[in-house]
Amino acid sequence: MGHAYSYRCDHCGFSESFNQGHGFQVHSQLVSDYLKQQTRIFHYKTHNLLCKLAQQQTGLHLKAGFQIYKCPQCKTLYDKVEVCVYDEDKIVHKSEFRCKDCKTRLKLTNIHRLKRAICPRCRQRTFHRNYAQHELFP
Repeated sequence: MGHAYSYRCDHCGFSESFNQGHGFQVHSQLVSDYLKQQTRIFHYKTHNLLCKLAQQQTGLHLKAGFQIYKCPQCKTLYDKVEVCVYDEDKIVHKSEFRCKDCKTRLKLTNIHRLKRAICPRCRQRTFHRNYAQHELFP
């Protein structure tokens, strides 16, 4: 299950929803089972990496879900599909993301504690959560 958090800018009126949770994406499963499916959900680079890891090692598990990240430099929010590959309890691969503007590595953020962020459109610090628009998705 996941959540959709709506943010709105007081300055320019721009609004955007950010998803967090696994929900409809990919449930925890073996990497080999995921690769047998017809549908490719992830970016082609992630898919190719999963193929390479599956060839090198058997029994790897895949866990994926939306996470909300914030650029420590620009203060811009992103929701990205984080992919983790495990060999038993050891992490073999974990997604890393960079800001599209400044190329700084994004940091995972706690959306519940975040008061305001930078609006992606007008670049003002007036982008805040709209509590009336909180949604759950399956």
